[in-house]
Amino acid sequence: MGKILVTGGSGLLGTYLKKNLPKAIYISSKDYDLTSEKDVIKLFKNSKFDRVIHLAARVGGVHHNIQEPVKYFEENILMNTLLIKHSYKNNVKRFLGVLSSCIYPDKIKKYPIKENLLFSGEPHKSLFPYSYAKRSMALQIDSYNQKFKTKYNYIIPCNLYGEFDKFGEIQGHFVGALIDKILKAKKNKKKSIKLFGDGSPMRQFMHARDLAKVISIIIKKNMTESFNIATSENYSVKKIANIALQACEFENTKLIFDRSMPNGQLRKDIDIKKLKRLIPRFKPILLKDGIREIYLKKKEGI
Repeated sequence: MGKILVTGGSGLLGTYLKKNLPKAIYISSKDYDLTSEKDVIKLFKNSKFDRVIHLAARVGGVHHNIQEPVKYFEENILMNTLLIKHSYKNNVKRFLGVLSSCIYPDKIKKYPIKENLLFSGEPHKSLFPYSYAKRSMALQIDSYNQKFKTKYNYIIPCNLYGEFDKFGEIQGHFVGALIDKILKAKKNKKKSIKLFGDGSPMRQFMHARDLAKVISIIIKKNMTESFNIATSENYSVKKIANIALQACEFENTKLIFDRSMPNGQLRKDIDIKKLKRLIPRFKPILLKDGIREIYLKKKEGI
């Protein structure tokens, strides 16, 4: 496998990946500012790498994306562009970029969404800056492969969750924020929880630990294909909330939907036929079991 660099090493996905690829070098924003070309040059000057797994990103929920569009565009576009540029300049043989299913077009005639539809329309307006920055990484990787015959690739995962996620209502992702709301409601003996939107959007959620397993397989098998990664579970936000209430032993709680807040993209489920062909034995944890596991750990203060 050679010497591996992993950016975003202290994040949700990076924390899980350490268990699968313990010998890799993991860096975070405390080590290098990847939006600074000076720092990126310094990174590659300090060490030589055979592979780069690029996890680092400015990420957050829909509402924080709406609040901070400049940060989500500029920070991601700079990190991605500089990492790929200087990976190539420093003879990195394999580069794996991690994108997101939100970069797919908002208007699609047929679901689930296949990989070849990535550039067939605009992404949802609520995530425009983040989505276009991530799309640009796919385009840059494809361009380097075309021009320089590199074997760089990217994966497009669905929404993630995990015990190392951000759990705040604004900056956190939906499942993490939902578990946090349930814990606080139980502690304060409330009989209801409020969620943004009307509960109708459809979502796929994968435990970040499972995505880390897939990444380790990609590296160990030296795979160079780009493809979607998700579970076959595709539920409405309302159903996910009810699954979480049951998993967190809070079934009799009333769900209140704040319809004054935006829903975000109504549907973005992605096709996983290529994933099943490439890694046929991969079996992700069920959403109800993953939420239950995280709930119990947070409840116990682990």
